[in-house]
Amino acid sequence: MIIKTLKARILRALKSSLPVAAAADASPRPSPTKPARGVVVVAHGADAFSDDGSFFDAHETPTKYGSADAEPIDAWELVDQDGQAVAVATAVPDPLREFPARCPPGGEDAVVLYTTTLRGIRKTFEDCNGVRALLENLDVAFQERDVSMDRGLRDELWSVLGEKAVPPRLFVRGRDVGGAAQVLALHEDGRLVALLSPATETNSGSKKRTGADEGGKCDACGGLRFVVCGECDGSRKVFDGERGRGVRCRGCNENGLVMCTLCL
Repeated sequence: MIIKTLKARILRALKSSLPVAAAADASPRPSPTKPARGVVVVAHGADAFSDDGSFFDAHETPTKYGSADAEPIDAWELVDQDGQAVAVATAVPDPLREFPARCPPGGEDAVVLYTTTLRGIRKTFEDCNGVRALLENLDVAFQERDVSMDRGLRDELWSVLGEKAVPPRLFVRGRDVGGAAQVLALHEDGRLVALLSPATETNSGSKKRTGADEGGKCDACGGLRFVVCGECDGSRKVFDGERGRGVRCRGCNENGLVMCTLCL
């Protein structure tokens, strides 16, 4: 009874707000909630609002989705309770995605530079020095792997690239950035710093390692990242008591050197 009374009051208020002519000519639409049973009901004047269910159903405006006048979602903006626009943070794409995925061993989260200190080819030697100096000036923590000091590093570089490439070669977090020409071109375009940004922000490389001198060089290897083998003293041979003769030292490379433990 309470609900019916409230509906009747609402209908009277609506009736009083409508023009008399419109109310006289109004005719109720068939209610979807009350299907017809073969009886035709003619509404006159105030009787047009007698069927409260029919009135609400007939005057309900259907919602249209996907209309041409609808505002696209991209045009919306977020606002706070004061009506001020709120900036929406968007994901910044990784600039390294455009470079091929070629990751050297241990280079998933590091900057790795393959170089050579061998002066056999002047241009290669100068290119290596140029890229190394560039990374040092940018204060980048990187791992330098000198292929002339260890043949295994040269084979490692060839295996990663799938070809016999010459240094220098720069890898950033598992991506092949390229050689000297590509690295210098990226620096001139102002894109190199963005590629190396994580390494520059969290610099924990050789220039700031424990045991480094004021110049940033390692106290053990002097920045060469190799030291003389402690087992054979660089001779590449050790004495085997069972055989009674000297054998090849298994702890060093072909030059009698081992990687510096402080640099690693």
